[in-house]
Amino acid sequence: MVIPAKAKGFQRNISDTDPLSIVVNGQKRVLFGNDALTTEGADPNAFLFGYGTSTTPVEIGTTAGKFMSFYMKNSSTTSAEGLYLRNYQGGAGSSGECLRAFSTVSDVAAGNSYGIHASLSFGTSGTVTGLGCAGRFTLHVPSSGAMAGTVTAVQAEIWSDAATSDPAGATTISFFRAVVSGDTDGDDDVLTDAVLFDLSDIGASGGIWTDATSNAADEFLKVKTPSGIRYLILSDSTTFA
Repeated sequence: MVIPAKAKGFQRNISDTDPLSIVVNGQKRVLFGNDALTTEGADPNAFLFGYGTSTTPVEIGTTAGKFMSFYMKNSSTTSAEGLYLRNYQGGAGSSGECLRAFSTVSDVAAGNSYGIHASLSFGTSGTVTGLGCAGRFTLHVPSSGAMAGTVTAVQAEIWSDAATSDPAGATTISFFRAVVSGDTDGDDDVLTDAVLFDLSDIGASGGIWTDATSNAADEFLKVKTPSGIRYLILSDSTTFA
């Protein structure tokens, strides 16, 4: 299909009080921003949708806000996804990411910054009858069992940008940080009930977990180290001779 040079899609000049919206069957489906921008940004070189580049991003100035905002509610009794993305790798040797979240502190002393922040809340009385996860990562092993390379459900990585990347000035730097936060009374109760790891469904003894009651230790957890497979010793007692 040949598209005239002056008619690539549609364009409409709008004001803050007259944003562009798309209406389908009498219902407004999409609203395109109604707040002013400091910098409009550059063309994104995207196939479907987007705006701004790493050198010329879309920018807001004095007022904080959300660049994209969707508040959704599923009132049915079946499953619904707020946002569903699926990327198929169809070329041998290709690389790709279904979702890439990258937050940069642009040479300022920011208060807080998160590459990605996922939450699960329950209102005041909500519950789940099955599994509730703030973040869930599932690694699929194909039915053929034909896997190669290094695969993992989760990788925690600390990346050094340069030879001078010395984190000595950080208060702490870690691969994992476990924090109990929130109400000062409520977090005391959580500390009483919570565990660091839940390995209830890890499988039979002799795999990742081993029941070793006949040895000096009670149990072992299998881990891989630079020297090979090693075992973390576990005990059912908090008292040691």
